Amino acid sequence: MHYQLLACLFSPLLSIVHAGFPPEPQGVTIQQLKHLPGVSISYKETHICETQAQAWAGYVHLPSTLLEDIESAEPYNVSMFFWYFEARNNPQNAPTTLYLAGGPGDSSVGGAVQDGGPCMILSDANTTVNNPWSMNTNVNMLYVDQPVGTGFSYTARVNATLNQLFLGSPPTETGITPFAAYGGHVPSENGTFMYGTFSEQNPEKTVNNTMSAAKTLWHFCQAWFSSFPEYTTTDKNLNLFGNSYGGYWVPATAQYIVQQNNAIKALKCNGTVIPVDTVGWTNGCVDELIQGEWYPEQAYNNTYNLQVIPEQAYKEATNNFTRPGRCADLIKECRALGDKLDPNYFSTDAKVNKLCVEALEYCFVYVLGAYNVFSNRSVFDMAHLDPDPFPTSYWNGFFNREWVQAELGVPVNLTAYSLLVNNVFLYQTGDAVRVAGLQSMEYLLAQGVRVNMIYGDRDYRCPWNGAEKLSLAAQWSGAEDFGKAGYEYVETNNTYKGGMVRQHGNLAFTRVFEAGHDAYAYQPETVFQLFNRFIFSKDVATGTQTVSSNYSTSGPSSTFGVKDKLPPPPPFNCNLYNVIGSCTIQQYEALQNGTAKVVDFNIVRPAGGSPGSLAGLE
Repeated sequence: MHYQLLACLFSPLLSIVHAGFPPEPQGVTIQQLKHLPGVSISYKETHICETQAQAWAGYVHLPSTLLEDIESAEPYNVSMFFWYFEARNNPQNAPTTLYLAGGPGDSSVGGAVQDGGPCMILSDANTTVNNPWSMNTNVNMLYVDQPVGTGFSYTARVNATLNQLFLGSPPTETGITPFAAYGGHVPSENGTFMYGTFSEQNPEKTVNNTMSAAKTLWHFCQAWFSSFPEYTTTDKNLNLFGNSYGGYWVPATAQYIVQQNNAIKALKCNGTVIPVDTVGWTNGCVDELIQGEWYPEQAYNNTYNLQVIPEQAYKEATNNFTRPGRCADLIKECRALGDKLDPNYFSTDAKVNKLCVEALEYCFVYVLGAYNVFSNRSVFDMAHLDPDPFPTSYWNGFFNREWVQAELGVPVNLTAYSLLVNNVFLYQTGDAVRVAGLQSMEYLLAQGVRVNMIYGDRDYRCPWNGAEKLSLAAQWSGAEDFGKAGYEYVETNNTYKGGMVRQHGNLAFTRVFEAGHDAYAYQPETVFQLFNRFIFSKDVATGTQTVSSNYSTSGPSSTFGVKDKLPPPPPFNCNLYNVIGSCTIQQYEALQNGTAKVVDFNIVRPAGGSPGSLAGLE
C-alpha cells in the first residue's frame, strides 16, 4: 500500500504508449563521428509543430564501450532522441537551451507541445496550433528524451503488448510485455490492449540515478554539439531548463558539464568545452532535505486560504520530518552512507540503495502523504480535483499517429511516461532523496552560472514555499545580498502582473501567481518573460534593466501576504493515453468492461465520475 501511495505521490503521468507498429524511417541522414568511434547521429528535417523556424529530429547513438563508467555489468547501446528547433528570430546568433522534462520518466517531447514549446496539440490529437509564447522565439531549443527508455529513446527495440489499464503496481512491471514472453501465443488487441514497438523493459539497461543520467547526457552533448551539422549558431553558450524532476537533473547535469569543462581545460580528459551560461526550472524538486519540510505548510497554510489537511495531521506530518530518526535524519543517513560506500554514485551498493529507498518511502508517505489521505485534490494543482485534467494528454496520441512518427523518423512508439525509469529511480535506488541538489546549485553559482527558479503557487508536488527556502539556503558570494533583496512584481505586460520575484545578481526566485506544477502551461506569457529575460541578462521583474553582479530587487521580504482565491475545478477529461492520471474510477471500469465511448482517445461516456485516485485499485 505504501508503494502504491508513493507512486501516486511522485509519478505525474503513468500513461505510456498506443497501438500500431511505427513505420520504417525514411529520408534519414546518418553521420558517423570519426573523433568518437562507434558514435553516430541520424536525423531528418521536420515540418510539424513549428512553421516559423527550421527543426530537425533524430538520434545520437552511443555504444556501450563509451558508457562503461555508467552501465551495470550488462552493457547496452543507447539511442537518445532529440528534437531541435532553431530560434524564430536570428537563429544564427541565438544561444541554445537543452530542455529536460521531469518524472522521472517524462518525455521531453511533451515539453515541445505543452510546456512552452512551439505548438500545442488540440483535442483531436491530430492538429497543432502555434504557441505565440514559445521558448524558441529568441533561443534555439534542444529537447532530449532521457533517461533511455523515455519518449522515443531506446536501447534494443522489441515488439510487445501494452496494457493501457495497468496502474503501476507492482513496481517491478511496466505494462509492456514482449511478444517473446507469450511463448508464441500473443493475445489479440482490443481497445485498451495494444501492439507496438518499444525500448526493451530491462531495469539493467537504463540508468537508475541522477548522476548516471548526467554523465550520459554529457556524452550526448559531446557528440551533438561538436558534430550535428545543423547546429550553426555563433553563440556557443548552453542553457539548461527543466520541470519537476528536472529540478534534480538540470543542476546535476550542468555541474557535471562544468566539471568536465574544467578537466578538459586542464588537459585531464579529452572533449569539447561546452560553456554553461544559465540553468532554470519550473516547479522543480531539487533537494528534499531542504524542501521536504514545507509540504505540510503548503497543505495547511497557503496563499489560497485552503486547509487541505486538519491541524493534527499538519502537526504530525511536520513532526515526521523534523523528529530524530525521521525523514530529515533518514535523508542524511542515506546520503552519508552513499558518500561512504558509493562515493561515485553508481547506485550499485545494496545497503545504500535499501536505506535511500526506505527514506524516500517514509518521507513521501508520512510527510507528503497526508494530503492524499485527507483530500481528493490534485497534487499538481490544489484548485483541481484528482484525476487532474490539466495539462491535457492530447499530445500522447498525436505522437503515436503513424504520420507523425514518419515525420519524426522514429522506429519506436512514444513512451510518454516510462514506468521502467520511474521504477528504478524510486524503488531501486531512492534517487529522489539521495540527490543533494543544493550543493549543485552552490557549485554552479560559485562557477558564475546563473540560476533561475520559477514556481507556480498552486503546486503541491514541488511547492514554492520550500523552493523559496532552498533559494535562501544557498551559500554563495551573493547569498547575503540575495537574502536582503526584497520582492518586486513581475510585469508580464502593461496590464498584468504575473508573480513576484526576488533577484540578486546571478540568482532569481519567482513565485508565479495562479499556476500549478507545470507553470508554463498555466501562465505561458509570464513564464516566457521570466525565461527570456533571464537568459538575456535582463531583470526578471521588468526586462528593462541589464543585470550586473550587484543588481538587487527591492520590496517586501515575503510574498505570503499576497493571496488569492482558488477557481472552481475544471471538469474531468479521461484520456486513453493517461488512464491512471486522468480517468475516474467509473471511467476506468467502463474501459475495463468495454462500455466506454472513446472519441479521438478521449473517453466521452461516461463523462465524469467521483473524484479520487485510481492508485490502489489493483
